Amino acid sequence: MKTGVLLAAAAALALGAGTPALAQGVLSNVYVSVLGGPTFDPDLMFNGTKVPMDTGFNAGGRVGYRLDDMLPVQGFAVEFDGFYNQNHYSGTPSRLASGSLMGNLVYRFDTGTAFGVYGGGGVGAVQSSFNGRGFDNSSTVLGWQALGGVDYRLNANTSFFTEYRYQQAHAVNLGFANHVGNTSNNVSVGLKFNL
Repeated sequence: MKTGVLLAAAAALALGAGTPALAQGVLSNVYVSVLGGPTFDPDLMFNGTKVPMDTGFNAGGRVGYRLDDMLPVQGFAVEFDGFYNQNHYSGTPSRLASGSLMGNLVYRFDTGTAFGVYGGGGVGAVQSSFNGRGFDNSSTVLGWQALGGVDYRLNANTSFFTEYRYQQAHAVNLGFANHVGNTSNNVSVGLKFNL
């Protein structure tokens, strides 16, 4: 996932490498974010049985591009998003981890103050990994997410934000277990840097 974020940043830089003016124009619309926090999974299905989950953690990063110069409506951005979360099944050493790479469309409402509100959604690949009880396996399926948050502009190039993300992968088949649930509620805080 970190590699994907770095590749996206490198691609954005390469787009503007032709001339200083072009680089400044392209990069002025690019931002990167890092984030992390707690993950709260609901009771998840495991072979047809709901199993309670402990609170886990999440971490991620993204590269975004503001579309203000391309659209008549201001506030839209596209993002490439790498995200990881992990939880343990309650009372067991078994854990379910999830890594995703998604493309998002996000809209940020400009309040005219240092505070902003944003929301959006995305689709992409989610790899679910189960470890424990003598089994280790993973599977990658299509997934989607919805997110929203509030940010505060610390200065011209840096913002602090807190956001909620709901992420869901379709029923995962891990070989020894069919229809493993992979739904998570994630609260994250982070920093966004304008390039």
